Amino acid sequence: MKMNVRRIARFLPASLLVLSQAASLAAETKNSSPTPRRREDQVVAFHEARTASRPYDADAWRMLSSAYIQRAVVTGDGADYDRGWNMLQKAEDLDPGDPRILQARAELQLSRHHFQDARTLSEQGLAQNPESPDFLAVAGDGALETGDFDAATAYYRHLNKVSPRLTTWARLAHVAEMRGNLEEAAEMLQKALDTGYNQGSLPQARAWCRAVLGEIELHRGHADEARKQYELGLKDSPNHLLVLEHFGELEQAEGRFAAAETLYRNILSQREDPKAELRLAAILESRGAKPEAATYRSAALRFYKRAVASGNEGYLRPLAVFELSRGHFVNAESLQARDVALRPTAESRAVLQLIQDSAAAAGQPLTPPKSNP
Repeated sequence: MKMNVRRIARFLPASLLVLSQAASLAAETKNSSPTPRRREDQVVAFHEARTASRPYDADAWRMLSSAYIQRAVVTGDGADYDRGWNMLQKAEDLDPGDPRILQARAELQLSRHHFQDARTLSEQGLAQNPESPDFLAVAGDGALETGDFDAATAYYRHLNKVSPRLTTWARLAHVAEMRGNLEEAAEMLQKALDTGYNQGSLPQARAWCRAVLGEIELHRGHADEARKQYELGLKDSPNHLLVLEHFGELEQAEGRFAAAETLYRNILSQREDPKAELRLAAILESRGAKPEAATYRSAALRFYKRAVASGNEGYLRPLAVFELSRGHFVNAESLQARDVALRPTAESRAVLQLIQDSAAAAGQPLTPPKSNP
């Protein structure tokens, strides 16, 4: 299969920031912009109290699991995934065979990057209900993230027959993008937007779609069209994180550093985000604000290390690249090998190859040379 260079490029810019800035990484300093997490904690506390007062309510335990998962997404704390899994077991004990619990397990595994497990659980659900939109979506996502594009396409097309929605067309667009068919991906995303407006989708969903469409237009060489999509996205949802992220990347790439800084700071006012911190650090570094840049870099790298240490596999790859930047080739290879095991795609293997090539170039090959017979 041809390597999808664009997908690698989507990941590598943030990684290369780590590589280029590693030499000037200051000692660990306190984060100057701690992100409030009160909302996620309050939701968890509410559902914890609910299960305490209704210990025999399977739905209460299932909803507590969902609250833990949502907090894990925001904070990077992998322990919340384990807590969520345990809550689903309590729900299963109270209501064995409830397909919603199986669906929740599949979605949890997808969120923590256990893509094959998510697909397997969804396929178990599809054996009982072949028309389930939720199981079709997760099965397709699991297939896509492990590089099985044909299976993903089949699941998404079935999903589109069962439930043609904005998110369904967006999934089909993602497959087309992964295959390198950018024009088809753009057409699919336009169908997603049309469907979203016709069906009254939430503004946040339409903004997300415009963020993805803008990125695709940028890869097609249409920077002005990308900017248009980002501007429309912010009209739909003024503080949408993905639109802010992509718009900031565009502004930074085109040398509009003040505008990019404003967008990144908007993201960080809403939540802790290591990619935004690294990009903001690059801007600060370029104008000589080295102490503040070092603070943001330290915060981002602490986030990655904390997330992986807690069991959040979604951050294996950024941490692997950070270890590469420090010349810790063995650690970098170990982390990235775990990422490849979870997501055996062209771009994850390319990052692993980058680590191995860099080690060899530094005179520290990670695999011993083969002896001549």
